[in-house]
Amino acid sequence: MYVDKPHSIAFPFLSGECMTREVKEYKAKHRVDIYIGSDNDSRKIHDSYLDKVRKWANKAFPDGYTLVKGEGYYNGNSEDSILLYAFLNYSPDLKRQLKLLKRELRQESILLVKSTVDLEVV
Repeated sequence: MYVDKPHSIAFPFLSGECMTREVKEYKAKHRVDIYIGSDNDSRKIHDSYLDKVRKWANKAFPDGYTLVKGEGYYNGNSEDSILLYAFLNYSPDLKRQLKLLKRELRQESILLVKSTVDLEVV
């Protein structure tokens, strides 16, 4: 796949789906990891909370992303957490959008990790 416009690369096999088309070339050179803690009151991730994250991610990464629910630790305490990551062919500036998400989720902080990657699809 060769695309001139900025886009993210989604990997359906990471969510349990099979890839049905042959992959020729990926231009993705960047990976974005976003770590989000749970609702501060319950320390759990409920459907309404997850829906807010998905709505944000669908706008930020319209071509795809991977969302993983797990258990994180903050200030020595365990809580449900979300890891969202996407592969992109550009380095995005997400600070403004993440500040809005942080406010909507009532989070003290959201962790953003941006990496340059050498991506190979086998």
